[in-house]
This record gives sequence, structure tokens and C-alpha cells, in this order.
Amino acid sequence: MSTILFVPMPERGHINPSLKMARALQKRGHRIVYCGLRDMEDLIRAEGFEFECLFEHLYPKGFQTEIKARLGSLSGLSRFLYVRELVRKQTRMLESLLQGEFDQIISRTRPDLGITDVLLPETFLVLRGHQVPALLLNTSIPLRWEPMTPPPTSGCIPDGRLSSKVQGALDWGRVLLDAKLGALSTWVGLEPDGLGYRRKLARKHGYPLSGLDFAGRPTGEHDPMLILCPREFVEFRDAKLSIEYHYTGPSIDLQRQEPDFPWERLDGERPLVVCSLGTMVIHPERARRFHQSVADAARRRPRWQFVVATNQWTEETPGQAPANLVSVKHVPQLQMLRRASAMVTHGGFNSVKECIYFGVPMVVLPIQFDQPGVAARVVHHGLGVRASIDELTPDTFVPLLDEVVENPSYRRELARMQALFQAAEQEQAMVEALEKHLRRA
Repeated sequence: MSTILFVPMPERGHINPSLKMARALQKRGHRIVYCGLRDMEDLIRAEGFEFECLFEHLYPKGFQTEIKARLGSLSGLSRFLYVRELVRKQTRMLESLLQGEFDQIISRTRPDLGITDVLLPETFLVLRGHQVPALLLNTSIPLRWEPMTPPPTSGCIPDGRLSSKVQGALDWGRVLLDAKLGALSTWVGLEPDGLGYRRKLARKHGYPLSGLDFAGRPTGEHDPMLILCPREFVEFRDAKLSIEYHYTGPSIDLQRQEPDFPWERLDGERPLVVCSLGTMVIHPERARRFHQSVADAARRRPRWQFVVATNQWTEETPGQAPANLVSVKHVPQLQMLRRASAMVTHGGFNSVKECIYFGVPMVVLPIQFDQPGVAARVVHHGLGVRASIDELTPDTFVPLLDEVVENPSYRRELARMQALFQAAEQEQAMVEALEKHLRRA
């Protein structure tokens, strides 16, 4: 039996895709330990895994709920000052890593393999310094190294009409602009000096600086990186990625714990549209526009039924909610998708993978991070349509819903991709690949 240490980002979108992998390894007799913020503990222990806490002196239990509530309500100078306060905490967290807080957990748990989120390069560098073989877990598409984004063919926002060559140039331009803005944000105190601390950690633990990108993250050129998705969805046409990835199945944990839902309010004979923008904090005006559009769509399509997850949204939607709209804090998404006719989503990689797995066409409203790239692939493969949330109105939203619910072409393309996803979702193949890495180590 080996001990395997998982270090995901402390967000559901990063934890959920690791659960199937962890459960499959646990069934083979391996000891699974998760490491993260105290807010993760109840979720991890409920799934049947051990838990080790990091940075409790900085991030006590309840901190994530507090930060999401405050970021969703503050604006202007008060928001700026609160972000400055959070940055100081991040700097102290990086200092704790450099001083050895994570080293103590490694010494205590003695892992044989580390699986750490690609967005947490610091923990990866410490694992390597302790001679623990480590895999980078990328819970999204490998945006940083792709040469271009596939041009959407329908239901797209305006830049989808650009040629793939021009679009590729814009993608790289955004990456470089983000780097410049990151340096500026560090200077004014809106971001910690992550690059400086990562370089210090790399030197301390003997990791080659040539293996870090311009933000101080491991590039993947020296170490294995896992992509939890079949290659056929991620790559397109003749695009060549500059490093080799280890593609696995979509890693959808069908056994994960889900919230309760008033199922008696749904009619199994009527089309069901599931609507959710994920659990990350978004701008209040965007959330308001989204929820108002969903309510208006429900009024215009009274024969359909709508379920909307409010997630971080705290305001009431103006006006009386229509009878065919059920609003809940969080949806049991896997159970919902088994009976859904369509999903309206922010384009989070997990939600899109789950829609494909269950054959549900999508209206994608990308907001940030990897979501535009994921949305472009949804449209490229004919699995749904894409629109701008900032331009969303009932007049534009309802025709998109009509398109994906009533046009059978989306179901046909989904059936093809669904077959690839379900064929790739084999625990045996995933576990054997990881155990092979253990044996090599």
C-alpha cells in the first residue's frame, strides 16, 4: 500500500474532479490523504478520505464563505482595501511555505506520490524537494501552451468570427497582458509577489529555474501533467501542443455527495433546463442580468421547467418568480443532468464534461479564466451555443434555448462525444497509469 497526497485548489471545481481518481486508488488499497484549508475538511471527510490542514492561522474555518460574501458586496475603495488585506494574507501564506509549514505535513504523512493542482506550484516544488514524485493535476484545458483557440461556428460572441490565426495571436496577447498586469498589481499591492517566492522555493528545493514559466509555475516540460479529459475534446484540427500531456477519462465521480432537492416540484414529462454559473464569485450586475434572463425565459416558455442555482447570489430576483422556475442555493447537478433537456452554464470545465457525459446540450456564457476556451470547444464540436453574458437579454437568451432544446443536431454530436467520454471513464486504466508512475518512481 502506498500513501498518496492530494493537494487541490480549495474550490469545488478543483476538488470534485480529483474525487474519482482518489476513490479508485483507495479501492486498490492505497492510503489517500488530502491537504488544504480548513474549509475543505468536512467535504473531504464526508467522501471518506483523511485530511491535513494548512494555514489555519491565516484561513480559519468559514473564511471562504466570508470572502465570497464580502467580495460580492464591496465596491470602489472599500473593495480595493479589502483586496489589499487579502494580499497581505497571501504573502504571509507564501512565507509560511518557505519556512516549512507544508514540509511538516510531508514529514508526518510520508507520501509515496503527490498529486498537486497545477495552480499550486509552491506545493509541487516542496514535494520535489523532499524527493517525493509528483504529478501536476490540470483540472482544465491546457490553455497556456495551446497555439490557438478553435473558432466557434455558431451562437458565438463577435471574436468567434476571427480567423484561427488571429484568434491565436489574441490568446497569446492576453497571456502576455495578464503577465504585465500581474506585475503592476504586485507593485500596487493587489497581488503578492508569487514569482519571487516560487523562485526562492525552487532554489531551496533544487528545482531547475528553467522549468518555471514567466509566472514561476512549472511548465510541464520536466514533469508529468494530467488532463482529466479525452484528447478528442481538448485538441482540434492540426493544433499541436508543445508538451506531452497524460490524458485520462473525464474523472466524473458519480458517487460524490450532492445537496437535497425538492424533486416533487418537477414534472418528468416536461423539458427541464438547468441553469448555473458555478460557485465562483461573479460581478453582481452579471448575476442580476443572468437571473433576470432566466426568470423571463421561464415566463416565455411556460411548458418548460427551469431550475436555477443561485450559488453566491444573495439578492432576490425582481418580480414574482414564475411557477415553472425552481430556485435553490445549490443544485444536485449529476442527478439533474440525468433528466435535463439543456443546461445554461458559465463554461466551467467540470460542468461541461458532465453535460457531455450525460448528453445534455448547452448554452455557454463564459465569464473568466479558462471558460472562453472551453466554450469555444463546445461550439467547435457542435455540442451547444455560446453568448456573452454582458449582452444577455430575454430576446437573445430565449432563441438560444430554443436552438439547443429543439435542434436534434446537438444531441447527435453529443452522442458521439458522449461515447468517447464514457469509454475513457474506466477506473482500471486511470489507476494503472498512476501505479505505473509509482513503480517508476
